[in-house]
Amino acid sequence: MREPSPDKQEAILETALTLFTERGFAGTPTSLISKEAGVATGTLFFYFKTKEELIDTLYRRVKSEAAKEMSRGIDKEKSAKAKLRRLGRNAAGWGMKNPAKLKFMEQFAHSPFVSTSAHEEGMSHFLFLEDLVRQGIQDGEIRNVEPSGLFCLMASALSGMIAHALSTGDRKERERIIEDGLDFIWFGMKA
Repeated sequence: MREPSPDKQEAILETALTLFTERGFAGTPTSLISKEAGVATGTLFFYFKTKEELIDTLYRRVKSEAAKEMSRGIDKEKSAKAKLRRLGRNAAGWGMKNPAKLKFMEQFAHSPFVSTSAHEEGMSHFLFLEDLVRQGIQDGEIRNVEPSGLFCLMASALSGMIAHALSTGDRKERERIIEDGLDFIWFGMKA
């Protein structure tokens, strides 16, 4: 049996990301992914048995990357406010560098096209957020509300903030939008 080529697999994943965000899952046939990636359709199915497996793999990868970037350096912060602010800045930086990945996460966060196991694995990368919020509640810094609802509201606010920041080419304006957005998020969460 031949060895898989990381370059071909990467080309398929990158092409699928672009096409899924542009055309949606149903509007993106595997034949188009193969053609745009420069591989035969049989090659695509060598790496991913089904279109659903391809989307699950992409979903897991993007969620893992986002979580890793968002959690960078938060352990150095002392208070829940400082940790959440660092997380927000990290999320904004990642989202502005990776708008297609951000859009993909938004499109497929509640999609029936992502398997339950892929969704659960993707969300497992964000367990640090639950710990952060629970500690903030325990310390009296964050209002005592159910954490998963708080995560949904925070994710929506961060997404909107990033989209708004991306709408301007002015660096100073982007920074202002991000800082104002992080203030808004914090004031909605604080005890």
